[in-house]
Amino acid sequence: MRARLRQWYARWLRRRIPPAQRVALDRRRIFIFPTGYGFLFLAIAAMLFIGGINYENNLIMAFSFLLTSLFVMAIFHTYRNLSGVVLRAGGQEPGFAGGRGSLEVVVDAGDRRWHRSLWLRWPGGHQRELSVGPGEEISTLLDLPLPRRGRVDPNRLRIHSRYPLGLLRAWSLVDLDHRCLAWPRPLPGGACPASGGSTDQGQRNADAGSDDFRGLRAYVRGDSLRLVDWKAYARGQGLNTKLFSDPVEGRRWLDWDQLPELAPEYRLQRLAWWVLELDRQNTAYGLLLPGVVLDPGQGPNHRRAILEALALYGLGEGD
Repeated sequence: MRARLRQWYARWLRRRIPPAQRVALDRRRIFIFPTGYGFLFLAIAAMLFIGGINYENNLIMAFSFLLTSLFVMAIFHTYRNLSGVVLRAGGQEPGFAGGRGSLEVVVDAGDRRWHRSLWLRWPGGHQRELSVGPGEEISTLLDLPLPRRGRVDPNRLRIHSRYPLGLLRAWSLVDLDHRCLAWPRPLPGGACPASGGSTDQGQRNADAGSDDFRGLRAYVRGDSLRLVDWKAYARGQGLNTKLFSDPVEGRRWLDWDQLPELAPEYRLQRLAWWVLELDRQNTAYGLLLPGVVLDPGQGPNHRRAILEALALYGLGEGD
C-alpha cells in the first residue's frame, strides 16, 4: 500500500512539475503548510479566543484576532518570498562512485523583489542557504551522493523557505533534468595494465610533440597561436608554425585487455586507479577500451577525459 502511494505521488508530482532545465516557481509549483511554531501560534490564538468569550473580555478577543490576522498575513508573505524565483540547471563537478559530486544550480530573482533565506538541497545532500536580490542571480554548487558509476540522477531539488516569521514553510520539489557524472571508484593494486613505454623506443610522434624542435612549416588556420614563430614574423619572414617531436618512449597505453582476470567493473576501477597514478607521476598515457581509443596526453583536462570515458563505458545514453 505504501509503495502504491509513493508511485501515485511521484506520477502526480511529475504531471504538476514536469522535468525541465529551467523552472519558474508559481502557484502550481509551490506548497505551503504551518510549521510546529505555526501550529503552536494558532493554538494560542484559539485559546485566547475561547478565554475571551468565556470571560467576556473584549481585549483578549481583540488580541486573538490580531494574532489570527498576523498568521494570515504570514501566509501571503511566505508564499510571496518563494513565488517568482527561477531555477536553472548549471554545470557539474564529477566525483568517484561511492563518494560525492556536485551539481550547479542558478537561482534567479526573476522579478523586482528580494527573496530571502532560501534553502536548497538535493536528496541526501547538504542544504545551502542564500538570498537573491532584485534582478540578481546566484550560482551555487550543491553536493549529492554518487552511489554508482555513470550519470547519476539526483531526483528532485528541494527548495524551501520559512521567511519572514517561521510560522509557515513554503517549498517546491523541482526536477531540473540534471545529472552528475560518477567516475569508477579507484581500485588500487596490481601491475600497471599498460602497453607501450620501453617497447616503443626510438619512435617519434611528430604531430602533437613538444620536446624536440623539428623545423617550421607555413601557418595553417587552426594551428595553436602558441606554436607560431612570432620572432620570425616580426622580422618579415612570414607566418610559420613551429614543429616539435616527442619520443614515444615513456608513453603508456592503459589497456582493457591487460586485465583479463578481472570482471568488467573491476577492470574499470583498476584502470581509474592507474589513471590517477600515472597522472601523479607526470607520465603521458592513453586509453584503449573496446571501441574507444584516447591518445596519450597529460594534464587535468586529459585526466578528466579519460575518467569520463571510463565512467560511461558500456552504459546507455540515459545512464
